[in-house]
Amino acid sequence: MGAMDKIIEIQNISRTFGEFKALNDVSLDIEKGTIFGLLGPNGAGKSTLINVLSCQMRPTTGSAFISGLDVVTDKKDVLSIIGVVPQENSFYDELTVTENLRYFGSLYGVAVIDIKKRSHRILEMLQLTEKGSSRASTLSGGMKTRLNIACALIHKPEVLILDEPSVGLDPVSRKALWDTIRELNRQGTTILITTHYMEEADLLCDRILIMHRGNIVVEGTPEDLKNTVGDRVIQITSTPGDYNALTDRVNTLEGVASCTVNENGLKITLTNEQALEHVIETLEMGGEHITNIESNRPSLENVFIHFAQEEWH
Repeated sequence: MGAMDKIIEIQNISRTFGEFKALNDVSLDIEKGTIFGLLGPNGAGKSTLINVLSCQMRPTTGSAFISGLDVVTDKKDVLSIIGVVPQENSFYDELTVTENLRYFGSLYGVAVIDIKKRSHRILEMLQLTEKGSSRASTLSGGMKTRLNIACALIHKPEVLILDEPSVGLDPVSRKALWDTIRELNRQGTTILITTHYMEEADLLCDRILIMHRGNIVVEGTPEDLKNTVGDRVIQITSTPGDYNALTDRVNTLEGVASCTVNENGLKITLTNEQALEHVIETLEMGGEHITNIESNRPSLENVFIHFAQEEWH
């Protein structure tokens, strides 16, 4: 199938609870090998979508497939190829780390010898090796999250689904978690992650879906989404700084929305990333020597607010 090798296909899924529509005719494809982020405020429908994909809830209408398997009619097979890391801990507090892995491995029908081999590798990757014989209840918050992930990995799932994994983690643990997610992804696992941390989505995800009230608001790469929302604002300082002579010329360039002089030099708003090269050329041809360029671009936070406002009004 080439570049668009779809591992998750969601077709017109709706899910209603009485009068309430948690998901409203959602369709989405997720490519194999990507880290895909589901973003949205609480009640946006993220968890409902995750519950449908992890066979915990049937859609009211529509269908979803993981690796070509139907989440409703092929439930058993789907469960064997996905790993789910819920918000709450899924492991057993009174078992040790290793015992938990053994238990979940046997639950998935993994051979004992494979459980041993895989446990070793997984604990190493998640930096839990030293804690193998510790009771799960004694672990720190960050380690508990990692054990949750370890239990979901023991059967080598093709798709790992993480529901708000960084909630309650300190920055160091969160960074370690991101490294783990990237490493798993490098090894070929497709990852679906729900989050409300914009920074997390921006740094981790190849593609992002913003949901609101059960609807898809927008979907694309973090870059695409940032480009749709706002223009890039550039601040250029140069010497000798004869800006007034140049503003007219810069303003006529394609991709330049505005160019004004302020106390730091030129403030230029670009509607097109590529226009920056022409701006620089124009200044240099005008005898300016550029000493500093600062660039501010919209963050994912801006994107989120922009789309949310459109939806909310």
